[in-house]
Amino acid sequence: MEEDTDFSEELRKISNSLENALDTFGPSSRQAHAILSMLKNCLQRLHDQQPKLATNVDADLLGSAMELLKLEE
Repeated sequence: MEEDTDFSEELRKISNSLENALDTFGPSSRQAHAILSMLKNCLQRLHDQQPKLATNVDADLLGSAMELLKLEE
C-alpha cells in the first residue's frame, strides 16, 4: 500500500468486520481467522512504516486492535 495509508480507518474497518464475524460465525470460524490474518497484516505494515508515517494512528483504536489479536490465542 501507499505510504499515506490511513491506518486508523483501515484498523477501524477490520476491527468492525472482525467483531461482526465473531458475533455471526464464532471465534473458530474460517471468516474470523481470515479477518484476523488481515488485522495482523495491517499491524505489520503499520509497524514497518512507522518511521515513515507523518500522521499518528489513533492509540485507542490500535489498542482495541491488539486486544482482538488475543482472541487467536
